[in-house]
Amino acid sequence: MVLSMVRRALLRHGMVRAGETILVAVSGGVDSVVLLHCLDHLAAPLGFRLHVAHLDHGLRGEAGAADAAFVREVAASLGLPATVKHLPPGALAARGRSLQEAARAARYAFLAEAAEGVGATRIAVAHTADDVAETVLMNLLRGSGPAGLRGIPPIRDRRIIRPLLTVRRQQVEAFARARRLRFRLDPSNADPRFLRNRIRQRLLPFLEKEFNPQVVECVARAAALLEEDHAYLEGEAGSVPGGIPLEAIPLRALPAPIRRRVLLRALRADLSPGSRVRLEHVLAVEALLEPGGEGGAVRLPGDLEARIQDERLVIGPPDTGKADFPPLPVTLPLAGETRWGSFRATAALGREAADASARETGGSRAYFRVTLDADRLHPPLTLRAWQPGDAYRPTGAPGRRKLQDLFTDAKVPRGRRRRVPVLADTAGVVWVAGFRPDARAAATSATTRPLTLQLLEEPPDAL
Repeated sequence: MVLSMVRRALLRHGMVRAGETILVAVSGGVDSVVLLHCLDHLAAPLGFRLHVAHLDHGLRGEAGAADAAFVREVAASLGLPATVKHLPPGALAARGRSLQEAARAARYAFLAEAAEGVGATRIAVAHTADDVAETVLMNLLRGSGPAGLRGIPPIRDRRIIRPLLTVRRQQVEAFARARRLRFRLDPSNADPRFLRNRIRQRLLPFLEKEFNPQVVECVARAAALLEEDHAYLEGEAGSVPGGIPLEAIPLRALPAPIRRRVLLRALRADLSPGSRVRLEHVLAVEALLEPGGEGGAVRLPGDLEARIQDERLVIGPPDTGKADFPPLPVTLPLAGETRWGSFRATAALGREAADASARETGGSRAYFRVTLDADRLHPPLTLRAWQPGDAYRPTGAPGRRKLQDLFTDAKVPRGRRRRVPVLADTAGVVWVAGFRPDARAAATSATTRPLTLQLLEEPPDAL
């Protein structure tokens, strides 16, 4: 069944043509090993050639070297050439992004280089239907827009192909057992510190058991439909003349889904390469087009800002005389990680987390830490900007204080106030970064369930 599903995907999406060379990314895990064997079986009937590629990221020491040796062995057993590269330990540590993001970027850069070197026109990777469901749920929990909810496309950039995208992981594993295929296990795939792993191990099994045993198939199907909608909307947006500056009046006249895509294209084109344009940037820039938004400005990566000037959307250095739109509110889990503006927020429950020492703040970056009593909170918790009228009672204070007065006494610049993280629950403000927590929520010696929150400000290009 898996073999026929792979063949159908190759033909349906035009993933391969006779005479082409396909570079197959093989990590050594079960998904990539099964993909390689399927493509090897179909290569002669469909008239394409294969070349195996593997990158040792230098993160797992001897285990990573053993993975590379295993991939060479598998390729040799099939009579296939292989390109293997080893990165030195620590090579990914200083790229200004998370380790997962750095590893992914390095992997795709290596695959592109290897494909160029062997004359491969396509690069096959082993994402499955389960990967699609995990990606959609992960992006949904992070507050992604429609582009993130479309999951993983079968073909990206006309070069990356995913022949296993309709196949369930359990089908892949059954295929490997039936054919007695050997593969390697990566312990990091079970590490609960990573959101994707928690979704795989906890959320999806819960949804399958309690709501729908076909939840993976349903999410993957919805993602495929959204992919088609996205492709159509991208085409419509591509037909709109873009480029900064953009005329505000024609922008306002566009349907919202088209307008946001036009704005995203324009921002990505105008900012420096590698700048991370997020949904919150697009929505904040779109808000400038609304009545009353002409006097505002939106801070962008690279120490730039967007504003409306003479009925045109322009991007340039910050105008210190204008206010900044704050980041959008985000829900903070009681245990996990999220982002708010330039801050990475990490929450952890338990005495061990409360007693842990503060982590390295990275020099001049702002760092805040607070411990609250989880049993005295009223979830959900929200990280947001200061709002007019906000007030709370800081621990040790004789009464409630308005945040506006708090900022004034602490000499927080007006242009900075709406970017100071404020934590609130359904009963009101519980903490303001840099100040004491609310008296009703602060942890005490009687606290049995401490909640520790850490906020670390990161450079704009880390967003």
